[in-house]
Amino acid sequence: MVPSSLPPPSGASEGEKQLMKALFNNYNLKVRPTASPGAKVVVRIGMILSSFVSLNMKAEEMSTIVIMNLEWTDHRLSWKPKDNDGIEVMRLPAGKVWLPDIVLINNNDGVFDVALHVAVQAYSSGRVTWSPPALFCSSCGVKVTYFPFDWQNCTMVFKSYTYDSSEVDLQHALDDQGNEIKEIQYDGGFSESGEWYIRHQPSRKNEIREDLYEDITFYLIIERKPLYYVFNIIIPCILLTCIAIFNFYLPPDAGEKMGLSINVLLTLTVFLLLLADKVPETSLGVPIIVNYLMFTMILVTVSVILSVVVLNLHHRSPSTHHMPMWVRKIFIHMLPPYLGMLRPKVEMPLSLDQPPRREKNNMAISRAADEYFIRKPNTSCTFPHSPVYFSSFTRIYLFLFLSLPLQLKEDWQYVAMVVDRMFLWIFVVFTTVGTLGIFADASFNHTPSDPFKYP
Repeated sequence: MVPSSLPPPSGASEGEKQLMKALFNNYNLKVRPTASPGAKVVVRIGMILSSFVSLNMKAEEMSTIVIMNLEWTDHRLSWKPKDNDGIEVMRLPAGKVWLPDIVLINNNDGVFDVALHVAVQAYSSGRVTWSPPALFCSSCGVKVTYFPFDWQNCTMVFKSYTYDSSEVDLQHALDDQGNEIKEIQYDGGFSESGEWYIRHQPSRKNEIREDLYEDITFYLIIERKPLYYVFNIIIPCILLTCIAIFNFYLPPDAGEKMGLSINVLLTLTVFLLLLADKVPETSLGVPIIVNYLMFTMILVTVSVILSVVVLNLHHRSPSTHHMPMWVRKIFIHMLPPYLGMLRPKVEMPLSLDQPPRREKNNMAISRAADEYFIRKPNTSCTFPHSPVYFSSFTRIYLFLFLSLPLQLKEDWQYVAMVVDRMFLWIFVVFTTVGTLGIFADASFNHTPSDPFKYP
């Protein structure tokens, strides 16, 4: 059997209507809820972090989703539960009661208020609580010096927009034991950001200043997770640097020395343009990763210049350049053993029927062969007394005379090879020391253990 009508409303609903009517009789929401004109309204402020959305480095803006906990006492909203059907708490529309105009001062989008004006909870003792959700976009001055191994100290500053400290006293929220909560609390469904660690989340009341407006500031001290930048920027840059270094190991005859260095330089320029979209346009500091890219670009640019020098030495010939003795002494006789380069010695042929061959064991080219046979041939060998030796020594002398230009050209090529190898080791040392020096500096940039050390 279907009932013909719904059950009548309960007595509790009727009691709430009567109580609400009595509470708002002669209630003025524009008047502070104080017993006397000189008294202060104590407003307690707390924050629950629901989600850390992002930190926009370019715009220097932090986005968070929070729940604000505001509490104060309004004696006009008190009643005796025994006279009102035992009602202990009432949920009242936020637009009908006095609200402390607590706003986010350092907002970055012009939105000072909360996202949703939910109902307030009024208790029979006159205690009023309000927990509106909010999406705050607050300004955060970032420090880019150690990017991407950096940490940031972002703040959210709340204060009354209308009432000064003589009218409204801002205090921290209280826990169940009555102790002040001097930090940001986490929501039960809070999930950690994929880019940032939250190291500290304290709050602090700033004392009365000259303008008599006090505030409560919530701090989020966050540390970046650098894994993304290490694998996508730093390691590729190190590999490109290694390619630029081994450009000096490439033989000049390959014809790709200049092209390889220029391609590496262009690739580093692309990486630098990608970073330009990540960091703010500030002159207060240069990110450590940009310093490393500039260091690498300088090395590659110098390698291009030095490759030109090597190619110039490689293509010299006796008809265009004369090799000074100090060049021969340093780059042919002195440096090669220290660089791990040993030029095979050319054996003198006994006759033209037996061509010269290189020894199997690696030895430096003979100084005597350079100066004795090439520069100062012995007249006794040129004009021997015995006719038997005249023919053979003459043929040897003619062979040396004809092969002298080719030998000198090979000497220039060997000098170019030695210079190339010398630049290789110099670049290995400079790159290693520079890379370790730049990134070792970031190891000193620790998040402070005292959250108010860098307020």
